[in-house]
Amino acid sequence: MQERIGEGIRTLRDRELIPAFVDADRNAAALLAGIQGGVSIMMSTGSSAHLRAALDTGIDQLRHAAAGADRAEAG
Repeated sequence: MQERIGEGIRTLRDRELIPAFVDADRNAAALLAGIQGGVSIMMSTGSSAHLRAALDTGIDQLRHAAAGADRAEAG
């Protein structure tokens, strides 16, 4: 699964939707850890709050990297 997430992040880089400096493997590992941890907590508590927080944070990090690159190009 981590490989598939990494492939998606590399595709975003290849299409220049996120900057080239974004480490696809590291971000994929972090997203996968968040998914696995969030699912584990959800299974024991019934709440998806931790899973949502992990995914939101991981995706937001990629969005901020993209926004920062956009600002750098405009400046």
